[in-house]
Amino acid sequence: MIRPFATLIDDYRIWYKITFQRGRILHTPDSSWEEFDRPAHYSDPRTFYGANGVVPAVATAPVRSRTRAEVESFRHSSLHPIARDGYEATDTSTGRFYWNAGRANAPVAILCHGWAHEAVRPIEKLFVEPLLSAGFSVALPSLPFHFERTPAGTYSGEMMVTGDVALTVEAFRQSAKDVCGLVSWLKAQGHETVGLVSYSLGGYVAGLAACLRDDLDFVVIGAAGDSVVSVILDTRLGRNVRDDLSASGMHQREKLERAWGVISPGRLPLRVPRERVLLVAGRHDRIMLASSVQRLWEGWGRPPIRWENEGHYSLLAVPGRLVRRARPLLAAFSREA
Repeated sequence: MIRPFATLIDDYRIWYKITFQRGRILHTPDSSWEEFDRPAHYSDPRTFYGANGVVPAVATAPVRSRTRAEVESFRHSSLHPIARDGYEATDTSTGRFYWNAGRANAPVAILCHGWAHEAVRPIEKLFVEPLLSAGFSVALPSLPFHFERTPAGTYSGEMMVTGDVALTVEAFRQSAKDVCGLVSWLKAQGHETVGLVSYSLGGYVAGLAACLRDDLDFVVIGAAGDSVVSVILDTRLGRNVRDDLSASGMHQREKLERAWGVISPGRLPLRVPRERVLLVAGRHDRIMLASSVQRLWEGWGRPPIRWENEGHYSLLAVPGRLVRRARPLLAAFSREA
């Protein structure tokens, strides 16, 4: 895409989000966040996240039949309850399975979605249906504070990244543990091939999971970089949260990098073999900056990367584009191989 159009789309979407999705004002009340900043958490993040190999008690229920898939809902207690008053909804992990109707024992792609989606249907159109067409089954977990996990009185995604740095860490910790728990459950059910396809916010979650498990068959990260710190401090999208952080001095880069280091994939060692990882990024992305992606790529030992002449939304908002760009990695498991 021509750069002016790519950046225009990103700039409009950023303006809309910071204007009409302001979110509630939260602050960091104390220095308890310093407990997150321990050397052991960076050398082996499993000491912080835990739950590696824990199989949650997943309950499923049929939703509907489609031409390409049998759809089930699922739910289980989160492997990391946040346990704050008013946030009980996020402590039940929910989502949907799309079992491929045309391919028995299809490989399963866990799809980690982006920030503040309000409905599932656009995700199905953009990502689920292309993955089904390529021969995959799809697990679509609702990330914390999104969809059914949204606390009353808030919008989907509002509480995921806020001026309360500790709450933000707990939200990403809950995300990573629940995604890893879903991997364990799928493997316990006999699914031999399980990987992650992710984008934007979900890319950070998938990045954390890739630093916690070495048994993922593929990890596709679209439009996500080394740290959420970059999004908040270096882009217009982070303006509102940046203002909230300033009330407690947490907008200072050194402090925020310490507080959010443990949820920054670029600060953690990659456990999945590099050849199973693919980064897909837009050169003109105004949200997940190219410099942030570059740092992740370097920090992880330069796994395969694909640069596109796109912005954030032009890369992600075209049906099937991310799946097509990920074909070099997914081809080994795809019916199109």
